[in-house]
Amino acid sequence: MIFTSLQFLSFFIILIALFAVIRGKNSRRYLLLIASYIFYGAWSPHYLILISACSVWGWWLGLLMNNSNSDGKRKFYLLLSLMLSLGMLAYYKYANFFAANISAALGLEWHQVDILLPVGISFFTFQTMSYTIDLYRGNIHVCRDLGKFMLFVAFFPQLVAGPIVRASEFLPQLEKRIRLSPRNSIIGLQLFLGGALQKILVADNLSTFVDSVFNEPTMFSAGTLWLALLAYTIQIFCDFSGYSLMAIGVAKILGFELPVNFRMPYISRSITEFWRRWHISLSFWLRDYLYISLGGNRKGVTRTNINLMLTMLLGGLWHGSSWNFVLWGGLHGMGLVGHKYWIKWQHPLRDDKVYSLFAWAATFLFVMLLWIPFRAKDFSTTIAYLGGLTALHGGVNWPHSMSIMVLSGILVWHLLYVTRNEWLNSFPSAFPVKAIEIYPILISLMLILLFAPLNTSPFIYFQF
Repeated sequence: MIFTSLQFLSFFIILIALFAVIRGKNSRRYLLLIASYIFYGAWSPHYLILISACSVWGWWLGLLMNNSNSDGKRKFYLLLSLMLSLGMLAYYKYANFFAANISAALGLEWHQVDILLPVGISFFTFQTMSYTIDLYRGNIHVCRDLGKFMLFVAFFPQLVAGPIVRASEFLPQLEKRIRLSPRNSIIGLQLFLGGALQKILVADNLSTFVDSVFNEPTMFSAGTLWLALLAYTIQIFCDFSGYSLMAIGVAKILGFELPVNFRMPYISRSITEFWRRWHISLSFWLRDYLYISLGGNRKGVTRTNINLMLTMLLGGLWHGSSWNFVLWGGLHGMGLVGHKYWIKWQHPLRDDKVYSLFAWAATFLFVMLLWIPFRAKDFSTTIAYLGGLTALHGGVNWPHSMSIMVLSGILVWHLLYVTRNEWLNSFPSAFPVKAIEIYPILISLMLILLFAPLNTSPFIYFQF
């Protein structure tokens, strides 16, 4: 069930109507749990068993961990919970990948097994793991209500593509009564339509151009390859940021707060800053539960660099079962390690405007080039694309006028953001005057109706 579909619109209208009828605190919570399972079951009813099992063992082993006075047993319950979650994730997402690579290393033949990847599995397993790790560390209180925990895992706005929500952020909100308010509805609708603008007007209009070039990069000139790479750089941001905004908006309408997932990452002046602005919930998850667990920066410079590289390599593999993603993560890890050495002597240059412009350009180029292995279907396509970028012949043999218009609009948006600071944090407005709050909603609807492409593309992060 996609946010931009009529199916979701009907589903959400029915849910709001039921909320108007059902007013009990617990009743509304169970209604939201049922709605979340209907939402997820619309993709494939069979995978409701998976998300239910993941929820039950996370909750049950959390209870056992909390009730145990033995450090050994507490660690056992933690490891068992992590093994179950990671085992499920490894089977559905990486079984063919690891089996094919092991078979190739041993000279054996491997026939790929048909395993359908459950949508959102990376997100809800990470949420379950964060709960058990935080509980083991003593950072949160145990959740004794299975229904609340199942809703935490399955909450439908962010279920299939994030933001990754932690128990410490979400479970306390379930202690309050779920309320619908006009104020939350207006803000939530603005956020939702702002995300829809990013997805439909920008990402979907760029996808046709991007797909054509990345499918056969050798057929296009260097100018076209650079334009398509810039288009994909904007497409993936607006696609994923758009989903996150829509998720935050839907949750806001229902009275819930979800964490911000993007903060204009393409204005970053270092790769470290980029990862503080891009997919923030994943970046902080990897930092808090993987990097710190490996030792963080507590065991010397060499070990810190190794931990950083391992974190980014695994973060790359989290995105998909392909060596391209490992390459992408590894190169980002090298960028982060290199920046740690760079900042030791860059202090006198930090406030220099020329240096700031150079730092932004270098960071943006680095990030943009690394989107090639992320988007390309295999290594050979990656190499062909990189080689084509350096070719000296040809111009832009397919300018694709709509892409030019969209990219120009994005450029203006970023320039306005930089010059007006936080005023243009995202597409939706947040004017304090109630009468003017309706205008962004009406303008968003008009733009979507006028410029939406005939065919919409699926959200990019659904595959992760």
